[in-house]
Amino acid sequence: MLVSDIITDAKYGELRQLAVKDDVDAVISFINMGMLELYKRFNLRVEEAIVTLDENTTLYTLNSSALNVSMPSGCDLIYIVGAYDETGTAIELNNEDEPLSVLTPSYDTLQVPNPTNGTYISVVYAATPTKITLTTDIIKLPASLYEALLHYIGYRGHGSIDGNINTENNTHYMRFEKSCTTAKEYGLVTADETPYRVVTVKGFL
Repeated sequence: MLVSDIITDAKYGELRQLAVKDDVDAVISFINMGMLELYKRFNLRVEEAIVTLDENTTLYTLNSSALNVSMPSGCDLIYIVGAYDETGTAIELNNEDEPLSVLTPSYDTLQVPNPTNGTYISVVYAATPTKITLTTDIIKLPASLYEALLHYIGYRGHGSIDGNINTENNTHYMRFEKSCTTAKEYGLVTADETPYRVVTVKGFL
């Protein structure tokens, strides 16, 4: 889906009464914010980090420059989805009753009790969408969430008028929420539609 097509639809739809409809940079900003919100809610991009354990280290921060952590560049972690050992077996998360469970004391930190030197953990996490900058960029979004994105653009556009919540601004946000709820209730976002999926534990299987 081209960014230029989204801008056109918003210009003649949700933003048609606003001067901001002709501000391409502003509308691209609204699109980026909407994409991030949808990726948070629907876990649309899943990536993997490989953590090399050190027996003297129990806390591992997941970012591309962290020691002992290998992860793809070009995206940020939203939240941790799961963890796997070297055989691909799932490790429990945040189960205080399970001695081998790993913990997430913060959204981007993994706590590993009794780490074994030189072993690995695969951490699967929800990731941010690729940020768009040009009208010729292509976004990765299931068609079933396109309406929600347009409503979010409308919400941001009307909110940018004076920074205050107004009737039109609130209406677009309620429509956005309704569209997201409908997509969840009816299972409109399927595994085949999601633009990114981890199907194996990289490096292990």
